[in-house]
Amino acid sequence: MSMERLIRDLKNHLEGDVYSDQISRQIYSVDASIYQIEPLVIVLPKTKDDIITTSIIAKKHQVPLIGRGAGTGLAGGCIGKGIILDCSKYLNKILEINFEKGYALCEPGVVQDQLNQALAPHGYRLGPDTSTGNRATIGGMVGNNSSGAHSLRYGRTSEHCKSVEMVLYGGDVLSFSSLGPKGWEKKCQDPYVEGDIYRNLSRIRDKYAEEIRTRFPKLRRRASGYNLDELLREKDINLARLIAGSEGTLGIITEAKLKISHKPAYTGICVLEFKDRIEPFRYTEYFLDFQPFALEVIDEQPIQLAQLAPSMKGQMNWLKGNPSSLVIVELDAESKEELVEKVEHFTNEVSKREIGYAQTALTNSKDISQVWAFRKAGLGLIMSRRTQSRAIAFVEDIAVAPTQLESFMTQFLQYLNKQKKEAGFYGHMGEGCVHVRPYMDMRDPKDIELIKTIMLDVADIVLAHDGVLSGEHGDGLIRSWTHPKMFGERLYTCFQEIKATFDPEGQMNPGKLVDSPPVTENLRDTPDTKVWEPQTFLDFSEEGGLEFASGMCNGNGQCRQRSNLMCPSFQAFGNERHSTRARTQALRSIFQGKLDAKSFSSQELHEVLDYCLECKGCKKECPSQVDMAKMKSEFLYHYQKEHGISLRTRLFAYVDQFSRLASLTPSLSNWASSSLPAKWLLKKIGIPSKRQLPPFAQKRFSQHRKTQKHSQKKLVLLIDTFTEFNYPEIGLDAMNIFHAMGYEVLLPQYQCCGRPAISKGLLPYAKKKASKLVETLLPYAKQGLPIVGLEPSCILTLRDEYKALLPSEDTRLVASMCFSLDEFLDQHREDTFSHIKWKNDQSYRVRIHGHCHQKALVGMDPSLRVLKSIPGFQVKEIPSGCCGMAGSFGYEEEHYKMSIAIAKQRLVPGIQKCSENTLIIASGLSCRSQIEHTTKREALHLAEAIARQIDETAKT
Repeated sequence: MSMERLIRDLKNHLEGDVYSDQISRQIYSVDASIYQIEPLVIVLPKTKDDIITTSIIAKKHQVPLIGRGAGTGLAGGCIGKGIILDCSKYLNKILEINFEKGYALCEPGVVQDQLNQALAPHGYRLGPDTSTGNRATIGGMVGNNSSGAHSLRYGRTSEHCKSVEMVLYGGDVLSFSSLGPKGWEKKCQDPYVEGDIYRNLSRIRDKYAEEIRTRFPKLRRRASGYNLDELLREKDINLARLIAGSEGTLGIITEAKLKISHKPAYTGICVLEFKDRIEPFRYTEYFLDFQPFALEVIDEQPIQLAQLAPSMKGQMNWLKGNPSSLVIVELDAESKEELVEKVEHFTNEVSKREIGYAQTALTNSKDISQVWAFRKAGLGLIMSRRTQSRAIAFVEDIAVAPTQLESFMTQFLQYLNKQKKEAGFYGHMGEGCVHVRPYMDMRDPKDIELIKTIMLDVADIVLAHDGVLSGEHGDGLIRSWTHPKMFGERLYTCFQEIKATFDPEGQMNPGKLVDSPPVTENLRDTPDTKVWEPQTFLDFSEEGGLEFASGMCNGNGQCRQRSNLMCPSFQAFGNERHSTRARTQALRSIFQGKLDAKSFSSQELHEVLDYCLECKGCKKECPSQVDMAKMKSEFLYHYQKEHGISLRTRLFAYVDQFSRLASLTPSLSNWASSSLPAKWLLKKIGIPSKRQLPPFAQKRFSQHRKTQKHSQKKLVLLIDTFTEFNYPEIGLDAMNIFHAMGYEVLLPQYQCCGRPAISKGLLPYAKKKASKLVETLLPYAKQGLPIVGLEPSCILTLRDEYKALLPSEDTRLVASMCFSLDEFLDQHREDTFSHIKWKNDQSYRVRIHGHCHQKALVGMDPSLRVLKSIPGFQVKEIPSGCCGMAGSFGYEEEHYKMSIAIAKQRLVPGIQKCSENTLIIASGLSCRSQIEHTTKREALHLAEAIARQIDETAKT
């Protein structure tokens, strides 16, 4: 097999994208499991024909074919040494929804939440709902036979498969749907490949029928092995249900027709808190008597970690105590009255029995969504501990009958205690499937050996309880090797014959379900991992070093969601290479020796990190709190040491110096910047002519005369570069607000905080700026005076980056006294802010868009609370993510299209829904610039909007 010929064939015959570079192969070498296998090449097919052609080419070159969706699997099911087919970028269309017949026809890359959003307005949903629903694809769900929290009602994906279309190795396309006995016989008479499959399956069914009846697990929650029980159906035989759970080992799914289900009209939740980890399992059968919609259990580890996680800030108020475990019981009803009755009945009954030390009933949709957000974050939370021992997935998906759950969990946890292994758990108590994740150090040879020991010992406990090793996560590389033990040699041989029926050459996702390699082969981390820790400019000691920081990514793919802040570049283009996960994996590959150390300053790595907007969304929303913005700054520093600093980079990084010069002759500077020669020159250095640079004010902020009254209440106003040189009116409006609150405003001499230089990787220059500013602000901080900033990214730089740029007690003290405008006003909302005399003559609809750093580090609640407290303001947040501007990012020619694409995802549609009289607020300069550029609407700074509402007689 010639790699050059393989790649040439793929590129010459496919419409889609083909990646064969080293970094892309490293990016696709991992999923959310403990394994790593570098593929040969990656294909992002644009059409069904691309999949067929790829399969033909794969057979021609005799290379394996591995299907991949979101890559969120925990078992290593979508990695391998072959061609990776990533269908998520292009093949993501809902082809048909038929409510009358109750189905949706989807391409494999459709995301679960995407389908549910299309179904919800009509009162429908897809039954299975994995915790990764905001990124899990339909193809992956079918391949894995996914279930989710509501499987008590809806079961597994296989139960919803009406039909699938699949491409076999070599390019044959087959469709599988429900057949009766006559239809089956007719298929057996087909002289071609399809007939061969049906004839072989008939033979296998006859040969193994008795063994399947007696030995095959009867559990409803089972995602292990092939679904042999489907072959024994007499009237409704549907091979789509056999394909479900086959993990791409039989073929590549190109279409899936799925049954859709009615949504419950109303749901409510009861949370029960316990002082013991095992106690909840005693009541499993009792809880099931109430016919819950969902029945979940969570132990103390996710609970404790959630209370520390930025992503869960303000989301855990429903928790009453400090439980060792809790149970979530969800009930559903067709009316509000029925729901209230059900919830009250349940809480009364459990109170009578004194089950748990606290019970919390929730029927408000916001409260319910917070509980489910916590539950869905379970995996990420357990993985977020910053220690070398991680919560590893290898015995994390065991399922037993609910009646056996207490006995099983007691023995399982006792066994782990004997092995001196700590573990956290969460899971689907009502279905007997609990995700237990022991903490293991994958760089400790003893722990590596212990993985196999624990799996074999626990398998005995599972078999004694008539259970299975996988209830929903699948087998992949982690569990397939146990099949002879778990199913018996005869049924394992049956698995092999099923595989050979569809894939006689054994090239479809090899090593999964049958003929698996040893469990400790192809591990991502091993005792032999050679770690290279680069000398960094920024301080990464808080993260345990740069290598450890990149290694915190556990591959769960939360950065592939499309509804929050993280990750704007992926949201715009849907390419795995543009995800936070891809960037961390590229870095980790260098630090762990998979790629040469020189790659750390390479053009190839620059291409992967280039589309990171440094929004900090990952710092908040990634369960492992990966800080890609910080890592990118460090990378750019090293990259520019090797390749030099461009004129454009200097222009943006030294914006304070250029602004100082330009402000000497503002009219001339404004005319010059908009002139044709200037536009031509800017385009030459990579700034698009479509963009308008911020105009310079006729008078700098520091040149304005400011009359103040002395007051015992004092604060420090930190003036940023853009308020000083471009928009001094914002600073003046802020002063008017503070004066109306009774504050005297102290104004240190203007200094740039260095934020632009940090973003561009000019860290030595940024450090000089930081040092001077900390020195200036330190006396105020020592007096306990609040330091308030107007530009979110600037003031929050003092709180965030300065700790790594200039680590010292002085820096920490200054940081502790820094507040954004909305934070400060919110803190004083009920005292000095409430004393302001407001205009009462007009009412406004107000819509606010938050700056990325504001959303990531502060949140939008302070701004919303402040605005809602002002008479006449009817306030809502625009459901937007990143605006796409990201400081200088949107001013760069090569990023312009992505910048606009990001804005058009949610921000632009959100503003277009606003009436002309609606006040648009955005405190970030780059956000306001993007809003004006893309919608022709003016956006106000928070200070401007508030100052307009102050009664003139209250201003000074």
